[in-house]
Amino acid sequence: MAARNYVELVEKTLRVLEALSEGALHLKGIAARLGLVKSSVFRILYTLKELGYVEQTSPNGAYRLTVKALGLARSPALRPTLLNVVRPHLARLRDELQESVWLAELRGHMVLLVDVAEAAHRLRLSLDLGDACPLHASALGKAVAAWMPPEQLQAALGKAKLPAYTRKTVTRRSQVMAELARVRRQGYAVNEEETIDGAIVLGAPLFDARERAFAAISVAAPTARCTGRKRERMIQAVKRTAAGLSSELAGLGYRAGG
Repeated sequence: MAARNYVELVEKTLRVLEALSEGALHLKGIAARLGLVKSSVFRILYTLKELGYVEQTSPNGAYRLTVKALGLARSPALRPTLLNVVRPHLARLRDELQESVWLAELRGHMVLLVDVAEAAHRLRLSLDLGDACPLHASALGKAVAAWMPPEQLQAALGKAKLPAYTRKTVTRRSQVMAELARVRRQGYAVNEEETIDGAIVLGAPLFDARERAFAAISVAAPTARCTGRKRERMIQAVKRTAAGLSSELAGLGYRAGG
């Protein structure tokens, strides 16, 4: 009798919601993570979107939970989520600099894009949520990797040759380690055409209540729009925002993965 009362569709719907509680994901990513057929996941997402529990970052973009869905928690103030805390800061930083701002989080040995506040410029860096940020080449990856314990960093980098994405990508491990040391001293990371030609990205780490660098934020701009003065504004703004977020997360007792 118990088995006959079990509703598989309810289980699948809750699994989709649980996946989205960790951050925005595309349809393909959700289906792969849950081991479900894309058409089934699409119908669930379509229904949740119609009911106001999920939204898309763009017409064909990633799905994420809405405020309505987050409001289902009994005491959201007691259980802050990373996106709840960070998203307003991303929007303010985007509006201040008029450039797209990104959030990435360390998950296992990878730093993954989990949210974005996109600028209105037609010429802007466009990435997909769920994309991995190379630890040796991206601003977000370097901003987190610089504070990793040595054993964790070595495991994350692996033993294979580090990939080159452009002619400016640094692939020698000794140079990568020197760059990460520089990131620790400066408090921010730079990706100057190391992953995409014509793009500069500046990132800074986020620390949780245990003072662990578990995420990072970045601001991206085309090099053609990034004058020396604007670059300095971007550096100071991303560092200030990251420091403020880290302080807020610590005050809330936020623990990554906990």
